[in-house]
Amino acid sequence: MPRTQQPEARLRRIYRRLSAAQLSVSGQDGTLSLEELGLDSREERVSLAFGIYSRQGMENALREYGMIQRLEERRTGPIELRLFFEDPFRSRIVLWSLRYKAAVVDISLRKGVGGDVGIPPPLAGRPLLYLDAFTLQHPGRSFDWNRPPLPGQVHPGLALSGEILELLLLMTRRIGAEAMALTPASFAAAWVYARHFHFIDGDAQGLFQALRRAGRQRPRWLLAWAVELGCVRGTEGEAVRFVPSPMLAAGSQRMGRLFEKEAWRAAVRAHAQGALTIDFEALQERFPWALMPPGPPPEHVADVLTYDPLVPL
Repeated sequence: MPRTQQPEARLRRIYRRLSAAQLSVSGQDGTLSLEELGLDSREERVSLAFGIYSRQGMENALREYGMIQRLEERRTGPIELRLFFEDPFRSRIVLWSLRYKAAVVDISLRKGVGGDVGIPPPLAGRPLLYLDAFTLQHPGRSFDWNRPPLPGQVHPGLALSGEILELLLLMTRRIGAEAMALTPASFAAAWVYARHFHFIDGDAQGLFQALRRAGRQRPRWLLAWAVELGCVRGTEGEAVRFVPSPMLAAGSQRMGRLFEKEAWRAAVRAHAQGALTIDFEALQERFPWALMPPGPPPEHVADVLTYDPLVPL
């Protein structure tokens, strides 16, 4: 499959080319019944995700975008699409590896409104798409010291999160929502989303930027563990922790203006200026060696964490 230098532009061209009829096309019915989902089997099964996507239409779109092919190129496949419809406002998209009998991509989405994530009037009632859960992994691979695990990771990622998020933002536009929202469970997750999303709360955005700056000379995974383990300190030695808070990717000008307000910008500036540092002594004491790859770490990591191969972990 040919690569381009501007994948976002390529995806948007394909988006404009796909019609509603192509996305709702009926084919072999691959949806699962509510009974199979463990829900009330007496309820009627929903036929289209968000009133737009059939199972066949979703698969056609993913293949047109090249996403299934990209996953299979990474030796995760063959890939099977599993699309779960709980109701017209909630869907789950799973790209399942038939080789490894595990999910490669697992996405849970639901429709909501701005007020659900703390957006005040007059935008509180505007429609948005909420990303409840997002997993992207290679279930057949293990971590090594070139790619150690981030907090919460079970398997290595696939370096496709940016493209998948772009597809989800295009889906947001397709269903008529004005923004996509989510709440990252960890600092590491927030970093993945930060290219497209901002924290709705200016204080949270500023703190996130200060945390990133605290580890600017260290590997991202090491900073992520320092934040996760409470090993980042403020100017008075206090522990500075990441607190999950909603993030938003605006899809309309009026939603985008939330991040142009002076109050939001002032809050970001005030908290981003904090001089945070990593407490390496605490990190050495708390570091989860049991979760790390086997074998000795690289020298630069061993020096920072005072790794001694003769001392049992």
